[in-house]
Amino acid sequence: MPRIARVIATEYPHHITQRGNNRATVFFDDEDRQTYLKLLALYAEKYHFQIWAYCLMNNHTHLLAVPETETSLARGIGLTNQVYTQYLNRKLNQCGRIWQNRFFSCVVENNQYLWAVARYIERNPLKVGLVDNAEAYRWSSAKAHLTGASDNLLGTTSWLSPQEQNAYVNFFVAEDEETDNAIRRATRTGRPFGSESFVDLLEFQLQQPLKAKKRGRPYKINGECP
Repeated sequence: MPRIARVIATEYPHHITQRGNNRATVFFDDEDRQTYLKLLALYAEKYHFQIWAYCLMNNHTHLLAVPETETSLARGIGLTNQVYTQYLNRKLNQCGRIWQNRFFSCVVENNQYLWAVARYIERNPLKVGLVDNAEAYRWSSAKAHLTGASDNLLGTTSWLSPQEQNAYVNFFVAEDEETDNAIRRATRTGRPFGSESFVDLLEFQLQQPLKAKKRGRPYKINGECP
């Protein structure tokens, strides 16, 4: 399915992923990861977008971010990646790009679709065997969402209330490969991840076609959220 022009819907969450060039490693140690997160926090504040979930893997990143303006993500994430590239090239005494040309993204509907994307992001280290428990991975938002621990990158407000935390923990353990594949497909193509009515609403608000010509059968997300 072809990739469409980037869709940005202000005040809606977006799933964003960025891979290393040719899937090469972009984070070699904890100093690298700390540097990237500091840059991300800096430019998120400067260009007005919130981080709702995140995970740094060795050769790619996942973010769930909410932009306040149409240019928030392009500017903020673009500068984060640009300055991090300069940092890493100096450190490794090399030159050239370390990222793919541009990040992939899709708009995400609130409710269970948002929960599913957060779960998909935060389960990454668990799925590849880096940790036995997702909350043990230092470089993601899983600990904050599963235990209630503070996380400076996420700020003081959250899409997940304290009353919903136990429900999210139960939702988190319900693995759902079909939904994960749908998230990958939406992110790869740039089409929204949500219900039919949500896509209709976005098409009306943005005045552009967003649906694929052929849509598969509706699927049920495994796990429930309030």
